[in-house]
Amino acid sequence: MIDKKNKLSVCLIKSKYTEFDQLVEPGITSIEVDGIGTVYLVESIPHPPDWVKDFFGHALDGKFQLLTASSKGLLLTKVKVEAETHIFAIAFGYGRHLLKDDVIEERFGLRVVLNSALPNSLRSIDKTTFGSVPKQSKEQISRAGAATSFGIDIEQDLIGSVTCTSKDPRLGGTITGRDALSVSVKIDVTKVHDFLLACLERYNASDYKIDFDWIDQIKDVRDRKTLDTLDTLLLGRLNAKTLDKIWMAPPDILDWVDVKGFRYAKRKRSELQNDMDAPTFLTTLGDESVTIDILRNTLVFVISIKTDDVWDKWSAYRCLYAELEYEGKVCILHNGRWYEVAKSFTDDVLKAFSDTPESAIALPDYDSNSNEGAYNLAVPALLAGSCCMDGDPIVHGGGHSRIEFCDLLTTEKHLVHVKRYSGSQQISHLFSQGVVAGELFVSDAAFREKLNAKLPMLHKLADVNVRPDARGYEVVFAIISKSKKPLDIPFFSKVSLRNARKRLEAYGYRVTKKKISIFDDTTAA
Repeated sequence: MIDKKNKLSVCLIKSKYTEFDQLVEPGITSIEVDGIGTVYLVESIPHPPDWVKDFFGHALDGKFQLLTASSKGLLLTKVKVEAETHIFAIAFGYGRHLLKDDVIEERFGLRVVLNSALPNSLRSIDKTTFGSVPKQSKEQISRAGAATSFGIDIEQDLIGSVTCTSKDPRLGGTITGRDALSVSVKIDVTKVHDFLLACLERYNASDYKIDFDWIDQIKDVRDRKTLDTLDTLLLGRLNAKTLDKIWMAPPDILDWVDVKGFRYAKRKRSELQNDMDAPTFLTTLGDESVTIDILRNTLVFVISIKTDDVWDKWSAYRCLYAELEYEGKVCILHNGRWYEVAKSFTDDVLKAFSDTPESAIALPDYDSNSNEGAYNLAVPALLAGSCCMDGDPIVHGGGHSRIEFCDLLTTEKHLVHVKRYSGSQQISHLFSQGVVAGELFVSDAAFREKLNAKLPMLHKLADVNVRPDARGYEVVFAIISKSKKPLDIPFFSKVSLRNARKRLEAYGYRVTKKKISIFDDTTAA
């Protein structure tokens, strides 16, 4: 065995590729290594770093020579296991860029790492959190720990990469996996096949299902052919005006108090829309067939009440939310990216949404020319025994957090949280608001004292030091929707609702959903 460790970046090539020349661009220098495979190399040309000239100009001319160069090396090798042959790529330097797009097996490295992780040995993770604007983050802890140390939400976090300690000595000590597997091992070219066989064995193992079975629930789609197919299916639905499970909504959180409306063209004479709407958007395109280029290049503008001018803008593609079935799986377009959801997880989430009871509370319809604040203020005149709590948050907790107890409170102990439908980021925020307020109401006497000071006499608590019985309260998540169909929300919002319901029901609350229909006097008949 060699004494020195080599840092290797290993990728597994997709099984549909069988020859090396399918994987790299023509014209790259290649050298065959007997009994191993082919090495592809790009000559390194030393040159001064850009900052020498860009920053110092000629101040260093003739005084010092500083050169840099980037190396690119790629080993392609075949490993045979019984009747199957697998191609591996080992990249050196920037050699990964010598491979063509979409030829490597996505999440190969992640699967190897999770199958090989020593218990409680995770050091860092990369993740994307759904339920709001997708948030990408990298987290690491000062010493090895379990997945719970990272506060992973197994239903809303997509894990990108993991670093941990390997329980398999063949992979070395600390290992990192995403698409590629990164290791530092005492392996050279003479032992590489045995090492790759070990990697393949760990990839095909199922150890990860003990502690990380949830990893398969959601994954981002990165295969170019699959992405193109999903976009083609989306375009087919759009051009046929088959818009079931297709919405348009702002991809970012908005302050609706300052939203005058939306335009699908920047010019002021273009028609102002009260809300984003896929059918209306398609109408503005005329008879032109919808293409991905049109969706990516056509902008949707938010118009401010305060300035009567453009406040924000996004591509129409980013504003589209779609749920499609492909090869027996649910695929979701969310904020401009496609994700694949495991069928078992999908079924559980859809059932939980269906099982969430409909509230019997008689909330009035929403005027399309109104806003949430005005609606909440108007409800008490139409719903006996109710009061508006919107716009009067309770300052409580660290950093002077502002907590909305609810938007509407009734004498029948309905805690109503109202939100105009505008995509999963807004709706998920609604559910989070309900959970935080519900938990504090039951568990924190200081919060109840501050709340009681704001409550009308009819709704005041007799004794803020007495823990309320949550079983007597109903948390109502009321969503304003212009759809004529029963209430439906995006998949990741359904996940957020399921999580919120679990937490609130653990305290004893009854949790319900409610659709508030929109009254539009321009279309009423």
